[in-house]
Amino acid sequence: MSGIIGYGVYVPKYRIKQQDIGIPWGSFGMGEKAVCGWDEDIISMAAEAVDNAMKHSGVKAADVGALYMGTASSHMVEMHLSPILAELLSLSPHATVLDLPGTVNAVGNALSQCMMAIEAKRIKCGIVVGTENRMVGPGSDAEVSFGAAAVAMVIGTEGTIADIEGVESYRTLFMDRWRNAKDPWVSNLFDQRFYRDDGYAKHIEEATKALLAKVNKKTSDYKLAIFPQVDPRVPAGAGKVLGMKNLFPDLTGAIGDVGGVSPFLCMAGALEQTKPGERLLVASYGSGMATVFSIVATDNIGKKKTPKTLEKYIAQKAYVDYPAYLRLTGNIRRVPY
Repeated sequence: MSGIIGYGVYVPKYRIKQQDIGIPWGSFGMGEKAVCGWDEDIISMAAEAVDNAMKHSGVKAADVGALYMGTASSHMVEMHLSPILAELLSLSPHATVLDLPGTVNAVGNALSQCMMAIEAKRIKCGIVVGTENRMVGPGSDAEVSFGAAAVAMVIGTEGTIADIEGVESYRTLFMDRWRNAKDPWVSNLFDQRFYRDDGYAKHIEEATKALLAKVNKKTSDYKLAIFPQVDPRVPAGAGKVLGMKNLFPDLTGAIGDVGGVSPFLCMAGALEQTKPGERLLVASYGSGMATVFSIVATDNIGKKKTPKTLEKYIAQKAYVDYPAYLRLTGNIRRVPY
């Protein structure tokens, strides 16, 4: 059985009040979101998270056989970004490196791929990293809500702090958000109820039911359920359908909707408070596919200290105003003369 040997997170220190984005366009926001600084992008955030994960795990780079990166924020159509991280870590040139793009379920897909490689005994351990800073259009709902963050996990079979008991997926041809190669930012169908009920909740429900049957567990066996946090309300709807009331506290008012990173960032926060034998149900969803994991803490859970906790990253912040944010996102630019 494979599991999590160590993990790391990264949240940029810059924040913008969501109401500062909404007011110029006649909308509103109630919290704030994390924003990449002038010298940050999805690779630099991923590098910080991976560095924290490697320090937490104690695993040597020579023992890492693969690195899988999941993101819906890549600006490259033909070029993988994961080899940059592999070079930073000095991984073997024989190590598998792979980007899994195109969906906010990408980090869940990356974790599944890593688990399969370990179970097939192709690798001893691997790194899974998720990083998001999705492109948004001025005046859009996404501009108010989409935040930036990264998470990384070192996966293997020895020295785990939490074992992954099982994984299950559920897929349909369901379309809610998309960005094609020519689009400067993410588009959606502008129907929140359709996304919430027929997309998010239905797919997570079906994947969770199949997983519980596979691992022979009930919802009451789990300390917490962790669902993608797109806003403060949507995860509660999925929890209600499944009869799970103990959900991880909402972070969208503090860092925004961080896409595919969200459930695994929350998982990292939950593991900081988890005791041996306690279980977490972690669900990822995007583009008509949900992937759900059953995770149980081992006796090693309290023996390793993270270099910097999620709580500390969220507490460390400095604010930017809306004009500065527009410059950071490239939505306004100085003339070239």
